[in-house]
Amino acid sequence: PSPADEAARALHRTALLGTAPGAVVAYGTEGGEEFPLLAGRPLVDGAPTAYVCRDFTCDAPTTDPERLRAALGG
Repeated sequence: PSPADEAARALHRTALLGTAPGAVVAYGTEGGEEFPLLAGRPLVDGAPTAYVCRDFTCDAPTTDPERLRAALGG
């Protein structure tokens, strides 16, 4: 697997283990239209990126699983 694949898996795993009530995990590819939720939310520097959104407002994106964990209340 490429480093990008490993980074994406790390973010995905962190999101799935998060403790945020009512959280939705959406996983897509750059430029993909898999989920309207991801429209307008680009990758950061081409790296796998996570967005944490609550009440229709998203925090700044992150590429770091530890920052994602903190944003999810973990």
